[in-house]
Amino acid sequence: MSAREKGLNKSKTSKKSKSPAKNSHAPKAHYDPRNAKGSVTLHLEAKHGKAFTEAELIDGLDEDLRDAWQKLRAFAAGLGTQRIYASALSIMFSKKVCYFFVRPRKTFLEVWIFLPREIEGLISMHGPIKKVKYCNLFKVVHADQIEEPLTDWIREAFDFAPELGRS
Repeated sequence: MSAREKGLNKSKTSKKSKSPAKNSHAPKAHYDPRNAKGSVTLHLEAKHGKAFTEAELIDGLDEDLRDAWQKLRAFAAGLGTQRIYASALSIMFSKKVCYFFVRPRKTFLEVWIFLPREIEGLISMHGPIKKVKYCNLFKVVHADQIEEPLTDWIREAFDFAPELGRS
């Protein structure tokens, strides 16, 4: 048998020796998006030994920031059907995908809004590949800031975000 034939035989046998698990169409573990957690969330939960709740994240806020949070949450919840949940150290507002989130800090609330454009005067960033969605940062220090233009931007982000059930 020639070396070439031996090489062909080796490749044929190596294909046969693959484990059947790789080629089988066995169902994978059940994936439930409601229970899916990102690596940052899993890391923080492991570090602190627990999952954070919305109440725990806003627990240490002073009265002005707590009023601002309650006003912001009530406004966003009134926009329509959505999911509001704590993830890592943030509180997420999402339809099919997150359209904005709030990260409570000691002296302010970081409000990150996902829009198809940059908002002039705010810190903005976007992904390195697609420039379809910009993340704009607004810092809230008082409940009086929960008015236009912030509410307009949040409403625009809500309208821009895809609906559940749509692709």
